[in-house]
Amino acid sequence: MSKLTKNLACLTAALSVLGVSANAIPKLHHARDVGKQLFPRLESNYVDCSDDQKKRLATGFADAAALGNIAYKIDQSSTAFTHYLRDEDASQAKNLWSMVAANNDPTNAPYTFSVRCAKTDDTGCKASRTGGASLAITDSQPEDGEHAREMKICPLFFTADQTKNNLDSKKYDGDKRGSWCQTGQHFKDFETAGHTLLHEMTHLDSLAKEARMPNRGTNAHHGTDDVDGFGDDYVVAARGLLDAWVNHKDDLADGALQPFQNAENIAAAATAGMMAM
Repeated sequence: MSKLTKNLACLTAALSVLGVSANAIPKLHHARDVGKQLFPRLESNYVDCSDDQKKRLATGFADAAALGNIAYKIDQSSTAFTHYLRDEDASQAKNLWSMVAANNDPTNAPYTFSVRCAKTDDTGCKASRTGGASLAITDSQPEDGEHAREMKICPLFFTADQTKNNLDSKKYDGDKRGSWCQTGQHFKDFETAGHTLLHEMTHLDSLAKEARMPNRGTNAHHGTDDVDGFGDDYVVAARGLLDAWVNHKDDLADGALQPFQNAENIAAAATAGMMAM
């Protein structure tokens, strides 16, 4: 069996567990063209980013699109879905994943945004809601006129363990050490830069409006939020939010954030597909 055949067999088996069509594999990942970036990326849209940072971000955004494509096809009975979302979240979740993936064509992008690479002394990046430094910060406010909202990429994004990998960092090479398919791995072992960028993109009001997300809040924004009250770990908080809606719905306040409205529930379900490998 050739190396390529082995890799595809591993990926096919993993996606079969999730109810994802194996016929979609080449399109979803192996045909990724980093030159065909996730959104219109004129030189002026990158602010204060080095050439190396631009390259890593282009790969990360392309991986976010690949994860969105995979997530869109996940079977609702799979744990990749049920650990983070309810059946009633499916339609909105699919719309969000679809909008992340749909913007992969820069000639016909349904929305746009700018990206700024923050300096090391950026105060916003030094303090996140969990008390530590932030990986990225996205302006979720509705757009004002023709001004595109900004995603600020913090210095930690380029050094942190959870964003150091991309979808090509490991091989799909069976149950071998260092493979995506290695058994005994945990969620953090599957996190990539694309995961974080997908999470951040769902905060964008322009993306969420295209995904037909309901508006909410005093400023009528449509994007996802980061839920509070379930701990500092985003993935644990996502599961806690789902549990509250499934098992303790009557205890929730009116207008409480639903799973499809929490960025990490959307991102974690997409990345969870890799865990079957």
